[in-house]
Amino acid sequence: MIKDKIWHEYMEKNFDKFISSLRNNDFISGEKEIINDSEVDFSEPKITYDCLRKIITQEAIKKLQNRFRAHKHRKNRGIKNLQLKSHSLKMLNKFKAQVGAETLEEAIDFLLSPDYRDYEHDVDQAKQRLGDEKFDSTELMFDSFIKRLKNYDRERLSLIIELAFNEGWRAAKKTKRRTGDPQKEALNKFDLYNRVINLI
Repeated sequence: MIKDKIWHEYMEKNFDKFISSLRNNDFISGEKEIINDSEVDFSEPKITYDCLRKIITQEAIKKLQNRFRAHKHRKNRGIKNLQLKSHSLKMLNKFKAQVGAETLEEAIDFLLSPDYRDYEHDVDQAKQRLGDEKFDSTELMFDSFIKRLKNYDRERLSLIIELAFNEGWRAAKKTKRRTGDPQKEALNKFDLYNRVINLI
């Protein structure tokens, strides 16, 4: 019988991933092992830990406990993970400091929550100051654009980029390298071209 639904759901989604992440010295035998779900009782944390202690070390158990504790905290508070590009996180942290928010969550509240309307002037000033800085959002804009395209359009876009690249190559000074196909190699190293190709 399932006594702890949050625990059971977490283990159902993450158990195999967790076991795969362990190193040899995390196993009592000193070697990585495959643990079948049928060998472990997932009804509640204590029972599961007791089962796993026969196979993995206490240090590994602590890793699992910490991960689940963080997951349960997010679950109970309705907290979700938010993935940001490093430069976006940097700008959000700067905004957080300028408006005096204690956490990133509160910084977002400053921007969106009606409870923070009294700080509208501070928010506008912070946005203005940040707007004067270099905010490299070109990559985000480009990625967002190509993800909206159909695969056929991405292929056409990659051809357009390739044509533009080749014209630039011909206009530039010839490379000193004479072996192989330096033009093709340079194209394959071209970040903009590869970002489109990788989505086709």
